[in-house]
Amino acid sequence: MLVSDIIRAVPCIKSNIVCDKEINGAFLDSRLVKKNSLFFASKGENVDGNLYAESAINKGAAAVIMDNMSEYDKIDGNKILVNNTLEYMQALGRYNFERVHKNNVRIIAVTGSFGKTGMKEMLKYIFEENEKVYATEGNKNNMLGVLLTGCGIDDNAATIIIELGSNNFGEIKELTEIVRPNIAIVTSVGHAHIGRFKTFERLIFEKMSISDGLVAGGEFIIPTKLTPFVPKGDFKFRTFGESAHSGIRITEYKHNGEYITFKTNLTKREFRLNHPYLHVAENSLCAIYAALLCNISEEKIASGLLNYKAAKGHGSIEKIGDIFLIDDSYNAGFESFIKSTESLNLINISPKYAIYGEMGEIEGFEEAFYNEITQLAYTYKDITFFLVGENYQKASNLENRIIFATKEECIKKVKEINCGAIVVKASRAKKFEDIVNAIKEK
Repeated sequence: MLVSDIIRAVPCIKSNIVCDKEINGAFLDSRLVKKNSLFFASKGENVDGNLYAESAINKGAAAVIMDNMSEYDKIDGNKILVNNTLEYMQALGRYNFERVHKNNVRIIAVTGSFGKTGMKEMLKYIFEENEKVYATEGNKNNMLGVLLTGCGIDDNAATIIIELGSNNFGEIKELTEIVRPNIAIVTSVGHAHIGRFKTFERLIFEKMSISDGLVAGGEFIIPTKLTPFVPKGDFKFRTFGESAHSGIRITEYKHNGEYITFKTNLTKREFRLNHPYLHVAENSLCAIYAALLCNISEEKIASGLLNYKAAKGHGSIEKIGDIFLIDDSYNAGFESFIKSTESLNLINISPKYAIYGEMGEIEGFEEAFYNEITQLAYTYKDITFFLVGENYQKASNLENRIIFATKEECIKKVKEINCGAIVVKASRAKKFEDIVNAIKEK
């Protein structure tokens, strides 16, 4: 899509196109602007993004969309003046999804209680072995983020990968009906955000509603255990998991400490995943299945998996001296705490530390969930647990379990660690990247 096409697609107050450019990407933060991307200069509560429009142009933005006339008149370059930047962005995003759908571009949509950002990245690595891909930047998976992603679609991309998230009932349905994917994937359904959905059944229904936007004859890939909840629709549903009834499953694997090798029932060759989490290996079955359905060869799938790296804070790995660090600080659901602990136990590095903070939006389940996390110390004697926050205060210290009231207290203890494997995990609101940074600085 050219900059000039934007003006024809969605009317504006006025514009100045000095040099027409092909668009690839869209951002609301001028610091993230890349060459040939759009910058939507929006007035926020504390900062007016219009003040950074010139900076975005200097960084190579294809155009800036502004809603401050006085700032608009001050700058040169490709610029578009509108009444309201965010409203214009949403209108353009909707238009763009409709446009690419008419052009029969493949769209893959991903959701899940956990693992969706990792799955989006994994799909990107695999499909890029075969063709040009355009995907959600970071984890912009709410309405604003999805429509922003839609604004910057690269017309040269053969596959578009969109991450869909939900904090409230009905959001996934609304998003998927805008995106209208050819392939929809549910990575998992756990208790993340259970406080907002009240019951686990409503949470399942929310995730499964991603199928509502599937094009006729589309593919729906889900965990085998969700088979009883598949709604009616004109699509084919495929399953993955441990069950012998799964459409795709791991038939054999070897945990090599820092990486995992495995085979599946649908493929001949062995795959290698450079990540120690078993649940990431199981989730990779979604990406493998989607690639096979799109006729991507096993060799290219294997190459994509080999190159896969988790996004920062979403289980990303870093070696810092004698420390093997897994940064899982961006988010945390109850099930992901359990699975991360299981995988840490299998890593052949000692000593091992699980630095766990609190979860968000689990109202009504706090006592049960935090009690189970504290009990992990009895099951995994080789792991030292640093548990941080008010909800852990009822537990007592053990030889391999230390309870901290604050993150700052924990950081002092963390700085004493000189070697070993460390997992850092908590709700985003707890900002456990501070602990990650403390480890790196040390």
